[in-house]
Formats: sequence, structure tokens, C-alpha cells
Amino acid sequence: MIMAIDLNALPAIGERSAEQILELLGKPFRPEVIRSRRIAGRDVNYVPVAAVIERLNRACNSWSFRIVSHETITMMLNRRPEPRDVPVFVVTAELEIAGLGVRQGLGVQAIDDGGGEDLLKGASSDALKKAAQLFGLWQPPETR
Repeated sequence: MIMAIDLNALPAIGERSAEQILELLGKPFRPEVIRSRRIAGRDVNYVPVAAVIERLNRACNSWSFRIVSHETITMMLNRRPEPRDVPVFVVTAELEIAGLGVRQGLGVQAIDDGGGEDLLKGASSDALKKAAQLFGLWQPPETR
């Protein structure tokens, strides 16, 4: 059974040790938080960025996030029926957690005609989640 985080059993924000922060980041998310989407023919579980931000707010004494760079590149997409070059928007970002240091994450979004500002938001969200994973943020197992 997955339990919710009991914040009453912990020191207040601002007084948590690095070990306590890492423990909170590594706790599983409640099942109702986990979402699923179909990618390349398989269902993939993920945690929405809003839940990641909430976890960082609840677990960390303080944290900050900044975009280091962004660019558009072309990647080879090896999906059927034939491989093809696809333009993608790439964001490199840094997550800093007080007392734990800085980790970088990379976010990528395929460019389509209606992308607009959603490209930056999507790639930035992915970069935040990837950087948080490097601090031990729990991730759900994939489904097949």
C-alpha cells in the first residue's frame, strides 16, 4: 500500500536535513496522481509536473529552477513506416535544492504546427522532472 507523506512527523520546512529531504523525494506518489499515455505503441506511466512541483514544495527547505539554454535541433525518429528527421525543441535546465546542490535536466518536445509556447512549457516541465529524478524523485514503473 502506498502511503501519503505525513508532514506532521517531520521537522518544519526550513529545518529538514538533507537525508529527510531525499527520503521525502523518494516516496512513491499516490496511485491517483500517476497518469498514463501511449507512446510508440506502449503505455507509459508518468507523474504530472504539477505533482512534482508540489512534492518539491512539500519536501524541500527551498528550491529553484532555471532554464540554462534552449534550441531547436533535428533528430532521427525511428518509427514506422520509415525513419524520418523531426525538428525538436530542447531545453537544458537546472534544479537547485538547498543543502543538496544542483542537477541538470534535459527536456525535448517535437515541433508541430500548433506547438507555440507549449513547446517551451512542455520541454521545461520535462527538464524539471528529469533534474528532480537525479535527486531521487520517485518515478512510476512503466506499463507494457
